[in-house]
Amino acid sequence: MKICAIRLENTRRFTDPVEITGIGPGLNVLSAANEQGKSTIFDALHAVFFKDAKSWDKEIRALAPRAGGEPRIEVEIDLEGQRYRLAKQFRKGSGKGEVRIWQGSQLFLQSDAAEAWLQELIKSPKDGGPAGLLWVRQGLTDFADAKETLAARQDLMSSVTGEVDAITGGQRMDAIRRDVRQSLDRLVTSRGAKKGGALEQAETAVAQLVAREEDFAIKVQQLRAQLDQRQELRAELASLQDPEVQQEQAARLRQAQQDLVAAERYQEKLLSVGQALRHAQLLLDSHDSKLAVFQTRQTDHREAAQACALAEERLRQVTAALEPVQAEVKTAQVAYASAQLQSKSDEAQLAALQQAERLAQQLQLRGALEAKLAQARRLQQQMIALKSQAEQGPDQTDMDRIEACQAALALAQNAQQLAAATLVVSYDSGQEGAFLLNGDPLRGGAKLSLPQGGKITVPGLGAIDLYPGQGLGADQLQRAEQELAAALATVSGLGGVTGSVDLDSARVLFRQRQEALQSLREAEIRLALLAPEGVVALMQQHAGLADADLEAAEAPDAAPTPQQLDQAEAALASSRAVLDQAATRRDAAKAQEAELRLGFEAANAHHQAALQRLQRAEVGLAGQEGDAKEALARLVQQRAQSAQDVASAQAQVETLQQAAPDLETARARALRAQSGLETSRIRLQELGRDLAVLDSRIATGAGEAIEEELAEVRGQLVSARQGLAAISFEVAMLRRLDLALEKARGAAQEAYVGPVLQELQPLLRLLWPEARLDVDAGQVLPQHLQRAGQEESFDSLSGGTQEQIALLVRLAFARLLARAGRAAPVILDDAIVYTDDARIEKLFDALTLQAGDMQILVFTCRQKSFRSLGGTQLSIRPTAPVA
Repeated sequence: MKICAIRLENTRRFTDPVEITGIGPGLNVLSAANEQGKSTIFDALHAVFFKDAKSWDKEIRALAPRAGGEPRIEVEIDLEGQRYRLAKQFRKGSGKGEVRIWQGSQLFLQSDAAEAWLQELIKSPKDGGPAGLLWVRQGLTDFADAKETLAARQDLMSSVTGEVDAITGGQRMDAIRRDVRQSLDRLVTSRGAKKGGALEQAETAVAQLVAREEDFAIKVQQLRAQLDQRQELRAELASLQDPEVQQEQAARLRQAQQDLVAAERYQEKLLSVGQALRHAQLLLDSHDSKLAVFQTRQTDHREAAQACALAEERLRQVTAALEPVQAEVKTAQVAYASAQLQSKSDEAQLAALQQAERLAQQLQLRGALEAKLAQARRLQQQMIALKSQAEQGPDQTDMDRIEACQAALALAQNAQQLAAATLVVSYDSGQEGAFLLNGDPLRGGAKLSLPQGGKITVPGLGAIDLYPGQGLGADQLQRAEQELAAALATVSGLGGVTGSVDLDSARVLFRQRQEALQSLREAEIRLALLAPEGVVALMQQHAGLADADLEAAEAPDAAPTPQQLDQAEAALASSRAVLDQAATRRDAAKAQEAELRLGFEAANAHHQAALQRLQRAEVGLAGQEGDAKEALARLVQQRAQSAQDVASAQAQVETLQQAAPDLETARARALRAQSGLETSRIRLQELGRDLAVLDSRIATGAGEAIEEELAEVRGQLVSARQGLAAISFEVAMLRRLDLALEKARGAAQEAYVGPVLQELQPLLRLLWPEARLDVDAGQVLPQHLQRAGQEESFDSLSGGTQEQIALLVRLAFARLLARAGRAAPVILDDAIVYTDDARIEKLFDALTLQAGDMQILVFTCRQKSFRSLGGTQLSIRPTAPVA
């Protein structure tokens, strides 16, 4: 089968009909920029061949354009020299679409018969059809669809290799592999050692002994550290109790206290002299202030007299210029009032016409608001139901409390195990197993933990009952169980929860509540987008449109014509132009009047201010006694005397400061000497307590014989590790044998993938000379790439290398199909997106090489890079609608 032409209408961006014609038998290239519809054409081909025309599922709805419409797709194909035209018209709603097939100009098949013919012609990908293997969507050249196309690959291999059973090994190899697998299964699983198996028991024993060794080693290290610490504390105690050291500290304290008293007395003398200096400085500042005030008043009087004369002259000039401007203002106001009346009349007429037009538009708006309001009310009902669900079950706080109680219970159980009594049995020679614990023989030399007690039986002698203690571990476990039960009980009382609740049920209820909260938030977002200001505001907006004026506007003659609106707007523009001219004249006159009036007010104010300033200056000078020159001389003499007093006091302060002792340093030395005595006293008490505690701990540790027990555990650990090594060696040998058998069987299966490798090898060497690709025999998919002497797994390769290999493998499959008489077109939608410029030229060679006896369609957005690919260049062109 070969595709000859494609036509689309009402398919995504192609609302108007378009076609692609001239598709040849070999290599065909459609090169166009992004968003030009290449992926749409790919999806349309998939729909016309694999989707029933009566379908209206998610994939078909995705083909409908945003502006509305029903997709129509036509494809012309060449089948064994006969030309057929397939046409599918999808309709909204299931069961309404149509399909027809023409042979030449004659109607060949339609409806169900046409669909059956298509299914026979080209199977779906899920049923093993080759299109699922050779039609590659945008960016998906890897084998993400490996499960869906497995049937197609295996069917293809069967058709070219014949019987496979003869080359995949015999029953004898299968029996051997089963024995090896069973032996491994008794010891290990895919995740590690099998639970309860010999390997796990050996690993557990080693881990327990390692833990005991570490515990004893820590205790020995702690004991040695305690001995070293006791020696250091005794040396420090002897140093602090030395009489010479104590006498030296007391003498230092007495000297520091004497120095502090002398420094405090000197500081009092310095403060007294400083106070006298401040008093002299204040008197000098007072004389400076009086002198500055007198000089300022003299200057101010001279300046005030000059400013007063200038202000009087300015006031006379402004008054003379103001009178003619006031007459022009009155004339301009009369002209403006007349133009304003005409403009208001034209404005009223235009407003009436616009009101009629606005009411007609609001009728349409009211209909849209009614639809939006109905949708918002449905969302509100949904939110009420979701809110009820979101209030059922435990919240985050309740769940955190339950999980915390569960964790505390687990810790309490571990603590009880650690605090339980232990038992060690030693047997005489030949008496091993004579003691029974709860009916089972006791091992000799092993330390057993008995958190629940037990019963020791000696056949022929009697029995000993062991009862667990009621220590801290038991109380903690009981409290943890009670707290977990109380936390779960709170869940039983929540809304919508009945009966008792266990931990798993609480987790399920919590997850359901979180899911309901998430759905509620999504509904709230949709409602916020639909009614940003709230449903009440939407209702108010709708109610505001339902009034008498709006109902009246429904009459056909209520809305004005565009000609009437244009005439009214022109009349209003003309009257406004006249009004603007009158306003400009009036405003200019008023502005000139205002400017002159402001000048008059400013000149008058300036004149009044100058008069007031002159009066204040005269009053200030009138307060001085005698002549102004005599007053000034008197003030200068008084200031000079005050300056001399300040200098004398300053010199006395500086002399005292140079010889002053540092009071803060003396105070700090006295405090430090007192603190040193107190610190020594407290440290003596602490050393006595610490030595008593260390003596007690050292005596306890020495009595437990920790070093002897450490040596015993290390001996047991050596034996346990030897046993573990033996079992681990057995597992390694079994795995090695299984791998060898697997390789032997794989060698037999290589003949199964031989045809693929035969077609693939020439294409592969276009990219990497001497390279070789290993293909999984069962999946018929790339597994390893061998190049430059190294083997790399397919999944570890870069994205570009993976897409190049995947494309070459698909071309090999296509060639096998063609040789088997089942040729199918290869369609690639932007399949080479990660390939660099150097390798893309080699892939072009591969496409050209394989296009000799098959049809290849390449859709790409890389217009510049694909110019050198060659082949038939296709384009999307508009066409006439189908009659």
